[in-house]
Amino acid sequence: MLGRGGDIQRAIKMYGRIGGILEHQATNTGYVQDKSIINSDRTMWNLFRNDMLGTAQDLVEDVFHIPSEAVGRVFNFISAHKILLVILVFSMLFNLFLSGRSTAEYWHIRNADKLMRKAGVTPNNAMVRMVSLKEIDDLVANGLGLNATESGVWYTFVNPRTN
Repeated sequence: MLGRGGDIQRAIKMYGRIGGILEHQATNTGYVQDKSIINSDRTMWNLFRNDMLGTAQDLVEDVFHIPSEAVGRVFNFISAHKILLVILVFSMLFNLFLSGRSTAEYWHIRNADKLMRKAGVTPNNAMVRMVSLKEIDDLVANGLGLNATESGVWYTFVNPRTN
């Protein structure tokens, strides 16, 4: 497009006609419109709307592209060694938590026991005594029909050993 009005013709061909043409502005430039290109009104409102729709489309593409890219990067970053190291660190932290909790409970019970002894309260040894599996086996071997006062388990609770 050479000659007078060539830039205008090139702009019209690239962007279409913008706005309406007043009668005194019409010039004969010899421009022949290509019939395969659909002529649409190019008003400022249509340009603004198309620009906003294009921006919204780009944002939607980014919204769906960024998470999938992040998942891909995570899978590229993760290996079996890193997973095992994370599990090991988690296990160490969990063990540290559990041992700290047990230690705190031990010292709490120990201090409570000292306080109760200072107050003159002693634990009931009959209630602290545990029943061993051997004693239960003896009870089953001797028969369950015995009187409770004659069984070895009852006797052990009533008369605790002092070893």
